[in-house]
Amino acid sequence: MGSVVRTGRGLLNQAAELMADAGLNGRAFVVTDRNVYAHFGQPLSENLARGGFEPLVNMLNPGEQTKSLRTLEVLYDWLADARAERTDVIVALGGGVVGDLAGFLAASYLRGMPLVQIPTTLLAQVDSSIGGKTGVNHPKAKNLIGAFYQANLVIIDPAVLVNLPAREFRGGLGEVVKYGVIMDAELFDVIEAQQGEILKQNTPVVDHIVGRCAQLKQQVVGEDEREAGLRMILNFGHTIGHAIEAATNYEALLHGEAISIGMSGASQIAVELGLFDAASCQRLQTLLKSLGLPYAARGLAWETVRDAMSLDKKTRSGRINWVLPTRIGAVEIRNDVPDEVVDSVLKTLLNA
Repeated sequence: MGSVVRTGRGLLNQAAELMADAGLNGRAFVVTDRNVYAHFGQPLSENLARGGFEPLVNMLNPGEQTKSLRTLEVLYDWLADARAERTDVIVALGGGVVGDLAGFLAASYLRGMPLVQIPTTLLAQVDSSIGGKTGVNHPKAKNLIGAFYQANLVIIDPAVLVNLPAREFRGGLGEVVKYGVIMDAELFDVIEAQQGEILKQNTPVVDHIVGRCAQLKQQVVGEDEREAGLRMILNFGHTIGHAIEAATNYEALLHGEAISIGMSGASQIAVELGLFDAASCQRLQTLLKSLGLPYAARGLAWETVRDAMSLDKKTRSGRINWVLPTRIGAVEIRNDVPDEVVDSVLKTLLNA
């Protein structure tokens, strides 16, 4: 069963009420990071307490390196020391790192606890908080250890994005553009036409794109929860993007920035195969650049990225399932991309 997803301005201040409406009760174990807590932790805790959910908060260090088995062990100790019960609730307050980590915590502790996702970054609001993918990174690959575990409730409040650092916000736009390319040409047009307003972070068009992307993600996950087929299209840009993240130890680029480079690379592969026209590829790269996102990387050994791609979870029988655009608004999945085409594009993409 999918999550209940609520989207709207001011919903962060209604968290306890929404949780009660979803049939939740008990204590609220809030997993967050120090930066997010500084903005939203105290108001959320007060709201939860007023609503009868005793809040217990664990503040983590921000950053992708926190998404590890070591951090998970600390959180298990925290729950065990507090005698957490199956009727208590794990609340993930933060971006994708917190959401993925807390989601896996909920999936695995006591063989499953209720989960509420409250995403505070654009990337998490439009993508990672919805759909039930949880997990942690392994030194050899991103998200290598995890589980499918649907949140009971996802609370998306676009108003919180005004506090997001500009680079983080732009990184989230990488995933927004992805939805336009894979299944909604009209959304892509809106992003192109309204990019100035979007970059202001706190405008009606931001509310629109957040709501639309959440709707598209729910639609795909509703048809294919465990990525047996259709859901694979959401991995557009992620094969190269995840490999770049792993090759740089998750330190050089934000996730959305790496995915932006990956989308550019996948589009170039599609052009080489005759699936995608060069003008549309250029249109995508121009939009990424104007949004402040990279569409190529410099100084990274292409062989290192190629090796990291071999551990990709989308690999089947040694062949990578590539998500390749056929036009703006449509993609297809191919596992017959010649290695020489991939290598050629990687060399260009990484300026080898």
